[in-house]
Amino acid sequence: MTPATRPRPAAVAAGVRAVAAVLGIVAGWGVVPPATAESGGRLGALAEQYRGEGQEDAVAQVGLWTRDEVEAETQVLVEAVEAVALARSATPGDVARGQQTLQTGAVLLCHAALRARAQGDQPWAKTGLRSAGRLAETSREIAPRRPGKEFARRFYRLTGLAYQAMSDLVAAYEVYSEGLRRAGRDAELLLGLGRVTETIVALRTYEPPRGARRQPDFQHGLRFHMEGGVGKGGELPPTSLAEVQALYAEALEQAPGLLEAHLRLGRVLQLRGRHDEALAELRRVSGESGQPTERYMARLLEGRTLERLEDLQGAAAAFAAAAGEVPGAQSALVALGRALDRLGEPARARETYDQAM
Repeated sequence: MTPATRPRPAAVAAGVRAVAAVLGIVAGWGVVPPATAESGGRLGALAEQYRGEGQEDAVAQVGLWTRDEVEAETQVLVEAVEAVALARSATPGDVARGQQTLQTGAVLLCHAALRARAQGDQPWAKTGLRSAGRLAETSREIAPRRPGKEFARRFYRLTGLAYQAMSDLVAAYEVYSEGLRRAGRDAELLLGLGRVTETIVALRTYEPPRGARRQPDFQHGLRFHMEGGVGKGGELPPTSLAEVQALYAEALEQAPGLLEAHLRLGRVLQLRGRHDEALAELRRVSGESGQPTERYMARLLEGRTLERLEDLQGAAAAFAAAAGEVPGAQSALVALGRALDRLGEPARARETYDQAM
């Protein structure tokens, strides 16, 4: 499948727009003179467009390039910026403009990589992320200061999401960790690292025995370093539920209203047997969230927690509420049927199981 023939369903476009909105990739990063074909090639021009009102169009145009074109245009932009910013006559303004163009180009490529991954083109996504890393690294090299925190937050959030979407857990873990070192204790980065760490804990929990001939096939992550781009695979880092809990708790210290962090913290507390604390987190989400899927997950986890506490009436009520949030959701209906059966209501349980089927 060629870039020109890759499917671009409306759902993918809407999803990318949603990601961009959540991550704060909006206009208003400051005034930078337009990048032209003469100064930074096509990528430089599209980076300037991305800073303005044409984000979706810029992402779409980059997505039509081949992987070779992505690497070639990255090279053109790097050489153009270095020629100006590293010249003896360069002013601080020249350096700042070059740095901002590189940073915007990096975020643009990350955004395009997320779209490519959503369309199933993982090789393009990896090329886009590798090129984005090169632009970000060049931005650091041409100036005595590190890239600003706002750029770092956007860049590392997008890059981490892209690697996570590719099930590249080692890379995602390292990207989020590096982002926290460079951008400070950002709530979204802490949440992202928590998500990845939670997944790694689950993988280690269910890790099969390692035979002489076969290794677990989830050990496939590519290592990502800002200094060296994408390299060869590495081992999943050692993690624990205590570490996951600490990450979600710190994210909430930075952003108390981050409901996804409350939801995930509630799940981890439940797994660690801290049921009362878990219920407080989960009930906050079900009471405050405007998202049916978040309320569904909060109710479902609340029901499972109450079930562990042998509060079957409360569990059944929570499972019924979850089923009401997402009609037809099998997990909630099966759990409700189980609770009703244990409460001595086999007829209602059978009816609920029928709905689940």
